[in-house]
Amino acid sequence: MTIPENQLETWSRQGATASASALYERIRNALQNDVALRNRNFEVFLQGSYRNSTNIRGDSDVDVVAMLRDAFKPDYSRLSDYARASVQAGHQDATYDLPDFRRDVSNAIRRAFPTHAITEGGKSIKIPRTSNNIPADVVPCLEYRLYIPPQTLLGDASHVDGIWLWDVQRNHSVTSYPKQSYDNGVAKHGRTNQWYKLTVRIFKNARGWMVDNGLIQQDTASSHAIECLLYNVPDNLFGTSYATTVFNILKWLNGADLTDFVCQNGIQRLFDSGRWTQQNARAYIGVIQMWNQWGQQYARVRI
Repeated sequence: MTIPENQLETWSRQGATASASALYERIRNALQNDVALRNRNFEVFLQGSYRNSTNIRGDSDVDVVAMLRDAFKPDYSRLSDYARASVQAGHQDATYDLPDFRRDVSNAIRRAFPTHAITEGGKSIKIPRTSNNIPADVVPCLEYRLYIPPQTLLGDASHVDGIWLWDVQRNHSVTSYPKQSYDNGVAKHGRTNQWYKLTVRIFKNARGWMVDNGLIQQDTASSHAIECLLYNVPDNLFGTSYATTVFNILKWLNGADLTDFVCQNGIQRLFDSGRWTQQNARAYIGVIQMWNQWGQQYARVRI
């Protein structure tokens, strides 16, 4: 017995956004108006499921990026020695760097939320859930510049913008491209006649169902991983009906070679960082099991 169309339609619905929007505005205003940050050049924006409109009922943490532009992290690895020297000639060492910015962002958040038990995570400053707001992660980072070789012999190198941060708990760097991820998600949603984002929400809810029913562990697939996984699915497999879309995607994923799958940003490969493995992806794709178990488990469904 397959999952009924009306259940998949329920799973496709976007979760509430009003609380997340209000909290984001409060954080953004707090940082932009803080006395220690007033003269700094930085940008504040949302990332993740609330930004991408793929949040589901039960999603909580709001991811807010605070990206410093007074300094940046360059990646010259794709440039020749000559091109690298040419680019570096126009750069100088920053006097205000990520540790300084993180300190000032943390202090600004503490001043803006004086009654909250603010904590420091490896990558973010954490605002906990209270009776008045949902939780949030504020991520201080630098602009990241991935330099691209010039197209002509005498041309200048260009760069792709991302974000770069340092995980102070795991002691390693993290690079991502949230703006490209957002743009690519919007484009794919359009190419699939507005089926992409609601399908991501179905698969995120399906993960919750599998966790609740003991089919996978909680950490088998993150929301970001699910979104990236479905980004690699051919556009023509989305549409017609919820059941047809889910079935066609699962059938394709079961036979696909995952090795060269990319993140939704289109720049990084999905499994290169080691934060998600093909083994866990295969376990998650085993969601096909629930199509066969639905008749026995329907009363226990998570919505």
